[in-house]
Amino acid sequence: MKEFQYITIADELGKLINEGVYPVGQKLPSLRLISSRFQVSIGTVLKAFVLLIDKGLILGRERSGYVVLRKSRPDIDLPESSKTISAATEVRLGPVLHQISREAQAHTSFVSFFNAVLDVGLLPLNAIRRSLQQASRDLTGAHLLYEQANGNPLLRQEIAGRSFRWNGALKAEEVVITNGALEAVSLCLRAVAEKGDTIVLETPFYYGILQTIEALGLKIVELPGDTLSGIDLDQLEQVCKEHRVAACVLISNFNNPNGAMLSDQKKRDIAAFAKRKKIPVIDDDIYGDLHFDTERPANIKSYDTDGWVMLCASFSKSVAPGYRIGWCAPGRFTEKVIRLKAVTNVATASVVQLSLLQLLNTGAYDRHLRRLRPELHKLMLLTLQAIAAHFPLETKVSRPKGGLVLWIELPKGVDALVLHQKAIAEHIQIAPGTLFSNRGDYTNYIRMSYSNLWSKRIEQAIQKLGKMIKDQVIEGSKS
Repeated sequence: MKEFQYITIADELGKLINEGVYPVGQKLPSLRLISSRFQVSIGTVLKAFVLLIDKGLILGRERSGYVVLRKSRPDIDLPESSKTISAATEVRLGPVLHQISREAQAHTSFVSFFNAVLDVGLLPLNAIRRSLQQASRDLTGAHLLYEQANGNPLLRQEIAGRSFRWNGALKAEEVVITNGALEAVSLCLRAVAEKGDTIVLETPFYYGILQTIEALGLKIVELPGDTLSGIDLDQLEQVCKEHRVAACVLISNFNNPNGAMLSDQKKRDIAAFAKRKKIPVIDDDIYGDLHFDTERPANIKSYDTDGWVMLCASFSKSVAPGYRIGWCAPGRFTEKVIRLKAVTNVATASVVQLSLLQLLNTGAYDRHLRRLRPELHKLMLLTLQAIAAHFPLETKVSRPKGGLVLWIELPKGVDALVLHQKAIAEHIQIAPGTLFSNRGDYTNYIRMSYSNLWSKRIEQAIQKLGKMIKDQVIEGSKS
């Protein structure tokens, strides 16, 4: 989908800054020169410059033009990846997660970097209100009745039609509407695995899916995932030779928490692996629409030719968290997933499906995304810059190309759970790294979301976190 021209220009200038064509402290070309270069109006170039200013990359100086302040990629190392493959073990995450969640609920005034949920100020509230009004005007009362178990047929058709954006070719009958992406993943797991079966997933991995696996009584093998490129296919082959694997659960794009995105070749190879081994791959692409590049990335399902890839996604992260509208395309397991959905909760609420349908087919959703993506990119850069300014020099941070979270490796000796406790006392909430592994790994890692609207309060919270971390490093050096 074509982006706004000013965003394209801002991206091009950002690349030139990162590549050192325009070093820190140097002036950028004039508005008139850039206008001529891109064949656009000066007003369009000015909007591009304003976006770069908002991202903290350049500064406008009176009578001096625009000067480069910093690169969008600060000189910070990437977090290290796990090196070892785990044994097949039962998941025991519940007690730790329950304790952390209970502590967070006790505070209503904290700055939360814990949840990967859009700030309400980033939601298209007027468009959502209009869509709800339109959905409830149906004089037939259809919005008050049970929907089909697999979801509203017009909504399924709309979602299927959008698959061309990631080089897919879904049909409406292949789509099942669910209560969020977690239910989609849960239904897919229930369709292909039974209690005691073994599931392969990447580490670090989203704790919500780990919790779902725990509730289903499944075992997991944790496969190391590189911060940039995700899992190693040779290791995946090795694990599936050594274990009887019922399914793999992978995140195509912007893995939660480390932001890894699989290459197109790796996505193609995983789809081929699933077909060859006849092992279902559950492909969680919940963040795919929140990309920072100009094109939406493909997913593993894009290369599925025989129905062994079960795609799961959601609109909770991109437009309306409270709607809890997710969906899946379970391939050869579609009928079983529909039966499981029917006996689990009959169907997903009708009125929110109709409201979402309005957002999609009127173009409101796409207009919202075109504004949201550069805003999220800006928030990611501002958060990254604040971390670089206030955290210890040894800190390592991911640099995702989309999604809502940063994965942060703190200096050795920092205990993320202790940091969490101290942060809660200051009404700041973070996600300790141990939540993202069943083995208790990542004790000195944290996940931070960048989905809050930027403010002095947010920056001060990051500054406070940095001081707490530095204090813990000093305390550790004395012991």
